[in-house]
Amino acid sequence: MKAMESSQNFPMMGKVEVDKSYVGGQDDKALGRKEGKKKIMVAGIERILGSVSRWYVRVIETALKVNLGGFMKDHIDKNAQVKTYCWSGNKGMEDHFLNLVREKSGKKGENFKQMHRVIMMFKAWLKGTHHSVSNLQPYINEYTYQYNRHRMKEGIFENLMQRMVAKPPYPYKAFI
Repeated sequence: MKAMESSQNFPMMGKVEVDKSYVGGQDDKALGRKEGKKKIMVAGIERILGSVSRWYVRVIETALKVNLGGFMKDHIDKNAQVKTYCWSGNKGMEDHFLNLVREKSGKKGENFKQMHRVIMMFKAWLKGTHHSVSNLQPYINEYTYQYNRHRMKEGIFENLMQRMVAKPPYPYKAFI
């Protein structure tokens, strides 16, 4: 999983959408978004010819501008046509992304349909394959690595082997 981390060398370009989501099962003790065991993640998708070509995701502590903006600056080209939602944490991002549009998500995310479809695919993969995780980011890295290479299946295994050999050892204890 450590070898599957993004190199951040290939920022998303063209049409990009950014949204946040919560991951984790129902928590009976949670009273709203800020409490409980749920994790916040911010996701970005790159759309080419009407479909999603790539996505990047990061677990964040809070949905503040510093966290959302940090993710966007790390993974999105500043000239991209960025569409995001009207969340206070996105205010002021127009200074860095010249083509940024903020709009309401709409009922059940109707203005971000492809984004929500990809997020739901990730959540289904996570629940179906791993059932329960405590350290979410490495699992996001694994899914992202596979998703972003869905059109280049021939070289994915060799690429991963090269990455694994190039990375230093990462013991399981450091993972949890």
